[in-house]
Amino acid sequence: MTIKSDKWIRRMALEHGMIEPFEPDQIRHKDDQRIV
Repeated sequence: MTIKSDKWIRRMALEHGMIEPFEPDQIRHKDDQRIV
């Protein structure tokens, strides 16, 4: 299985309830850049 993009994960969580509870703001930042 491949690694899915953030957009795909967010869409599946919101539309299909695949992740409950889903926290869309749980993104790490460093020097004003998003990191994994």
